[in-house]
Amino acid sequence: MSMLLHPIRHLHHHPQQRRAVSRPQSSLRSDKNMQRIGSRLQSMTDDYGAEDMAAGFINSFTDHAFESLNQQLRDSTLPGFIQEQLHDTAKDNCSISNVTASPDCCRMMESLCKEFLPLQNQPANVTLKKPTTLEIDTLQNSWSWQRTLNFIYEKMVFSLISSGTPQEANEKTISWLAVISGSIAAIQIQFLQAAMDNLNTMQENVSFSHKSQEALDAMTCDERDCYIKLRDGCRRKFITAQSNYRANLHLFQLATQMLSTLFSLFSKPCRFRAS
Repeated sequence: MSMLLHPIRHLHHHPQQRRAVSRPQSSLRSDKNMQRIGSRLQSMTDDYGAEDMAAGFINSFTDHAFESLNQQLRDSTLPGFIQEQLHDTAKDNCSISNVTASPDCCRMMESLCKEFLPLQNQPANVTLKKPTTLEIDTLQNSWSWQRTLNFIYEKMVFSLISSGTPQEANEKTISWLAVISGSIAAIQIQFLQAAMDNLNTMQENVSFSHKSQEALDAMTCDERDCYIKLRDGCRRKFITAQSNYRANLHLFQLATQMLSTLFSLFSKPCRFRAS
């Protein structure tokens, strides 16, 4: 993982030809978005302080993830009682009660999350499906959740460390914290994506066509054995996916709490040393 991300990159010039080397439009848009995010975060730091900004982001991103999972559930064809059960599981595991921030800061962060971190929200009446190769590549390209979260966390690390004395904000410390926060970003993404994949698996296997006893009696022994084997296999896949869904949401919560602890541990000591 890259130690630090740089939001501003200038056009490089060839030493002999004195000609600007063109860059892909997607890369230019990415840099502009990074600059916009950086400006927004700096403004929030100035207005609310680094710790409040970090707490606001934790709350806003977690709420945003919860809404994204709810949208996936609403768009699925899972039975209502299963949707309700999974909704409650998501609600329980996406709530971080020990992180507080000012309402105004949370509103600002909520706006930033909606603008720069769209969590795969789908239009209404669209059933869940396995992600296409293009969708998977999109998650892994240069303008992915991970890169965006990594950048946001790095900016928050800079702000929190800078709350201490200038000599304490050394490059080695900042780089180390940026690597940790970037790793947490990747973990959060993996758990969210895995939970969505679990929803896909549940939907695929809950729609299995169940046959009546009369239909079973009309089958040959081989046909009946084949059907029962397939039916039981679908049931096992559904139950396993449901269990994994709960586990992945719980692990997402733990990753978010790790992020909260990270900022708590490495911001307060700077102030104590400075006092």
